Amino acid sequence: MAKTCKVSFEPGGVSAEVPAGTTILVAANRSGVYVNSLCGGDGVCGRCRVIVKEGKTSGGSTEFFTREEIQHGYILACQGKVVSDLMVEIPPETRLTGAPQYIEGEVPLLTDMSKLAGRSVSLSPLIRKTYVELPRPSLDDNVSDLQRLEQALSKSLQTQGFQMGLKITRRLPVVLRKADWKVTVVSGYRGPLTEIVDVEAGDTSKRNFCIAADIGTTTVVCNLVDLYSGQTLGHAAKYNSQVRYGADVIRRIIFATQTPENEKAMREAIVGDLNELIDQLATKYRLGGSDISLISIAGNTTMVHLLLALPAEHIRKEPYTGVAYRLPPFRAAEIGLHISPRGLLYSLPCVAGFVGADIVAGIFATGIAQSSETRMLIDIGTNGEIVIGNKDFLICASASAGPAFEGSECKSGMRATRGAIDHIRLQDADHVLQFSTIGSEKPVGICGTGYVDLIAEMLQVGLIDKTGQLNADASTDRIREGAQGVMEYLLLPASQTGNDSDLTISQSDINNILRAKGAIYAATTVLLESLNMKFQDLTEIMVAGAFGNFLNVENAVIIGLLPDVPCEKLRFVGNASLAGAKLAALSKDCYDEIFRIAEMTTYFELSTEPSFMDQFVSACFFPHTNVELFPSVMAKIGPQKVR
Repeated sequence: MAKTCKVSFEPGGVSAEVPAGTTILVAANRSGVYVNSLCGGDGVCGRCRVIVKEGKTSGGSTEFFTREEIQHGYILACQGKVVSDLMVEIPPETRLTGAPQYIEGEVPLLTDMSKLAGRSVSLSPLIRKTYVELPRPSLDDNVSDLQRLEQALSKSLQTQGFQMGLKITRRLPVVLRKADWKVTVVSGYRGPLTEIVDVEAGDTSKRNFCIAADIGTTTVVCNLVDLYSGQTLGHAAKYNSQVRYGADVIRRIIFATQTPENEKAMREAIVGDLNELIDQLATKYRLGGSDISLISIAGNTTMVHLLLALPAEHIRKEPYTGVAYRLPPFRAAEIGLHISPRGLLYSLPCVAGFVGADIVAGIFATGIAQSSETRMLIDIGTNGEIVIGNKDFLICASASAGPAFEGSECKSGMRATRGAIDHIRLQDADHVLQFSTIGSEKPVGICGTGYVDLIAEMLQVGLIDKTGQLNADASTDRIREGAQGVMEYLLLPASQTGNDSDLTISQSDINNILRAKGAIYAATTVLLESLNMKFQDLTEIMVAGAFGNFLNVENAVIIGLLPDVPCEKLRFVGNASLAGAKLAALSKDCYDEIFRIAEMTTYFELSTEPSFMDQFVSACFFPHTNVELFPSVMAKIGPQKVR
């Protein structure tokens, strides 16, 4: 029998019993401890740094550590194997602390959506609770219990065509008679049919709530919505626990398809996240087990597949197809979600393997599909999705931007949580003028918006040139040789940080961000060219997602992430995916319209488009090879710095 070892983790005091030879990363996953691992355990990112305080390990690369760190017990969790009982410390840079940032009001209200769409959006939720008082059966009126219920419900809802499951049918006689024929019918929308989901004694019609969820690769966000009034009651968010298996969807697909156990672990991670948020909201608002009858979900295609345990392996292989893009409602209990046992899960439709329900929901929520003018929607994340269209046509594409704008793949990068530098200004090459951190805490890293500011500032003070190369001739001692001989710029010394580590930006970091912004800009250009259009032909360019809410527009234009157009043409629309999921739950018409949008949206495959690589290469400069495309940047920082 294999030797079993106990691996304990600090801070937190949790532990796991694992066989000898198990990696520390696997032990952490089993104990529910988050360890930063962008590469999913392949040993190439160097982010899963842990400190072995007690015990013996074997294996592990030393290339990511200094001599002092090795002596201090640092090891890569994905490479270090357990030999004996261990005490392992998770250092600050490897932990996931805090919660995602949230802006009140970033999800439009129903009335705001009505204005955007240019038409009324009525409250007609996917799940309704209807109180009915049925006439008692008699010799003169001896129709069946089900028919009696359907007659009353048809009259109240002004609809026909019902279906009801065997379980509810079996207990219907008892419920009706115990309730003296006064009951609340829970009904769910299924297109031409209405499902009688449940029958509850008495009048519970005002106790009808739903969860609207946006399942992102990095963040999971839930709104608690009152389906009776249409009001949003509460908000909860957390980082997606699947991140321990890989920062992007490709790595997660690879991990999930390796073994059935991996696929189960991936599904349980996201189900656990949703249940944590659902339980948090239900407890806060004192909801009972049957009060939440619906969950409306938007997410990218991979996230939807992993949640529903649909095989996702073919999404990453040409021609990049999923199992299904348009799914009917499912019983939420089948997935293991903590809402009413009879509650339904409505998953919004996807368009393609890399354009998911989050984008379709965003198209609807922003009103693009109802507009007579042509607009663009950009969602900046690990994939950059772009949509162009109006009421007559919609075309979309997806560019692999990588997780650089999520604060990953950079030495001092971190997610947008407490202690992250989100904005910064340089006085000159040698002095930081000012910076801000999330939560106003001492800085421990830099998030995506911070990197956009920093690179724009470095370009303006001459620390980098338009190719992104650090200027070794700059009049500063802050440019130095870092680990593995890679040049870097010292932003803040360890004495000024919250984790006693220097905050730096390396040449590799700059290159990663350059490629990420280049991919997004190239995708927008190619998509426009396919329509024989230019940025100037668009009425509006909308940026979706939490990243956009905190982005400095001027700096985003300076580095060439966003096009150089009048500022009034650029608008940040917040979490449009969550807005769409909520609106679908609140209105059957919205739900149907979202499916119609998915049907009319054409997917443009960039990987087979010959011009994409040319545009990508041209966009891998700050701001661009063709600086004439960025006249305001030339005017601001001088043509000599961008030529």
